[in-house]
Amino acid sequence: MTKTPGSPIVIIHFNPLERYPPVTNLLNFLSVKSKRQIIVVSTCNARHSGLKNYEKRTENIIIKRSRHVNSSSVLRLFNYFLFYSKCLYLLIKHRPKSILYFETISSLAPLFYKKIKGPKVKLLAHYHEYTSVHEYKHNMRLVTLMHQMETRMYPWAYSWISQTNEVRLEKFINDNGLEKIDQPVFHTMPNYPSKYWAKRKAVFNSTDKIRLVYVGSLGYDTMYLQELADWVRKNKDYMSLDFYAYNIDERAKQFLQEQNDNCIRFHGGCDYNELPEILKDYDVGLSIYKPVSDNWIYNAPNKIFEYLACGLDVWFSRTMTYTKRLERGDVFPKIIAVDFEDLDEFDFRKAIKRDGLLHKESGFFYECVYPEIYRCM
Repeated sequence: MTKTPGSPIVIIHFNPLERYPPVTNLLNFLSVKSKRQIIVVSTCNARHSGLKNYEKRTENIIIKRSRHVNSSSVLRLFNYFLFYSKCLYLLIKHRPKSILYFETISSLAPLFYKKIKGPKVKLLAHYHEYTSVHEYKHNMRLVTLMHQMETRMYPWAYSWISQTNEVRLEKFINDNGLEKIDQPVFHTMPNYPSKYWAKRKAVFNSTDKIRLVYVGSLGYDTMYLQELADWVRKNKDYMSLDFYAYNIDERAKQFLQEQNDNCIRFHGGCDYNELPEILKDYDVGLSIYKPVSDNWIYNAPNKIFEYLACGLDVWFSRTMTYTKRLERGDVFPKIIAVDFEDLDEFDFRKAIKRDGLLHKESGFFYECVYPEIYRCM
């Protein structure tokens, strides 16, 4: 392998990379843009997950994995210890000038290393999710302790802190009393797909059944799954519904397996890179979160932007307050807020019409987002 110039960049992501497309998207971007070595530390997938391991695109990316942590309770603490020890060892060995970690659970080794090196190293943090003060207090004890370390170091240690949107970022700043911190430290880094997704567009179906699709993590109690399925069955002459999910709770999985009507189908998970080819066969992509936490209320899931990139209309829960900013019905693909608690009042025939509307490209692509964090690193 040809030696890359300068000190390496280290990226630490505790949870398996494959479960978080925004991370693998960033790695794809860096593999093209960066001439420096990128060392990524993560954990292995569970053997039964069905997820394909992320494959690096260029030789300058090196992926180091620790053992799967969510194993039996006897091994869990030991596996945590292995992960954090491995992170600290690699930091000391490679002496990076820039470290990016994702989420508080990945922060332990970067925080220790920053304390040792001080201004000699840039520390960057990105949060996939917004976690409230209450949620931190009632989180796993280890996460609570690490967040206490973070809060002590936020005022002086960081070159970059980002959330996925400006509302989450504002709540994060207020929660941690960081209003007086130099604002250039704070950034938004939304979860967008690559512009190459736009090359495989859905063929809109205006005469046959409306083809609905849901992609992503799926929970029975946290999403309008029951309400949606009941409504689709009532209107099965006019629509069909397909689910694709690796991460699904047992109750949701059992519910979908018990569906005896071929208008509702569960396909299991699918590889992220195969999604554009899959989505082009649908008309509408769904986002069905219930307002169970601020994280989901102030959320614009990456799947919304992936649906749009592939030319699908988007129907999202009206309880997703932040996503309402994206709502549009005067162009297509449309982005429409839906009351999933009262679907019988939803005029789906009107919602699906595109007569006289102009097409508007998505414009939400990561090539427009990641240059900023790359410059910081």
